[in-house]
Amino acid sequence: MQTAVQQTLDIPLRWTDLIAINSAPKSGLDAAVTNFKRVLVNADRQALKNNDVVPPRVAADVEDAFRDCNAKLHALESELTNGNDELGARIQSDLLPYLLLTNTAERWYSKPRGYAGDFLSIHEIYQNVPQGRSRIGSVLDQCFLNLPAAIAVRNRRPLLAREINAVLAAKQDAKARVTSLACGPAAEIFDVYANLEDSSKLTSTLIDVDLQALAFVAERRDKARLQRHMRLLNANLVYILTGREKIDLRDQDLIYSIGLIDYFNDDFVVKLLNYIHGALATGGKVILGNFHPRNPDKVLMDHVFDWRLIHRTEADMDRLFRASAFQRDCTNVRFEEQGINLFAECVKQ
Repeated sequence: MQTAVQQTLDIPLRWTDLIAINSAPKSGLDAAVTNFKRVLVNADRQALKNNDVVPPRVAADVEDAFRDCNAKLHALESELTNGNDELGARIQSDLLPYLLLTNTAERWYSKPRGYAGDFLSIHEIYQNVPQGRSRIGSVLDQCFLNLPAAIAVRNRRPLLAREINAVLAAKQDAKARVTSLACGPAAEIFDVYANLEDSSKLTSTLIDVDLQALAFVAERRDKARLQRHMRLLNANLVYILTGREKIDLRDQDLIYSIGLIDYFNDDFVVKLLNYIHGALATGGKVILGNFHPRNPDKVLMDHVFDWRLIHRTEADMDRLFRASAFQRDCTNVRFEEQGINLFAECVKQ
């Protein structure tokens, strides 16, 4: 008799029909998904023989099979970009049973705070501790945590910490003023404070629309006794840019956003840059992070998680900066180690 997990994993495949209907022969997607299901059934059976723990070598087989599926999905990007909604819906329905067994990916899909990349989603990606339901849930969760896009998110944290430290070094004995827009868990800020001999050298302003995100940050701030050095503001950037809400933000040495603008269109980004330009001190710097179109997980994010972001190139960022009060190209564009997240920066003259 099959276990409930094995019955879930044996949901009838529709990938052959999917490939035929959408004129994508030889994509290998049907074979990759069939193999993925087979490997998962084996992983569950092996766990039953091993105190409900999937052996490491079998977990590695699951990740290899998942990686192959994702690669085959990525190969269908042009088909999906051309508006093939039926194909996207079928991809999601066939992968959804596995996604729901995980902790991380299930949150990306269900969006309890209204969007996939909320503060707790980002915190869990940073923590990189796989969890899930059933014997194979945590193994599947590790597959999602090891996606190139998730690794890129983890890479953003030390990159921004280095940028903040560079501002501190440039200020020498003077106080540095740094602002994070849509701060989320603000892990990079805490990383910097943890290595500062004198916390008073850094005054940070953390802005987020999500009160739960700010409560999460406040608890950590208070434990670290940083109340005098960290200012938390609950504010809606859309309202700020339209004049419906005002905050006191000026003479900043660095204003940055890690994962904000790829949720918004170009007009919003230009208005945001105009606002940032006014809030920076002369010689101050802005850094905006954005996913790049070469993101190999874009199809998975778009059509399985409904995590749809605006991916932008270096040329796109130059165009936005030129259209803003900065009136010139980015002074630098850098990437984290995966080459998936770009960070466009410009210095206020």
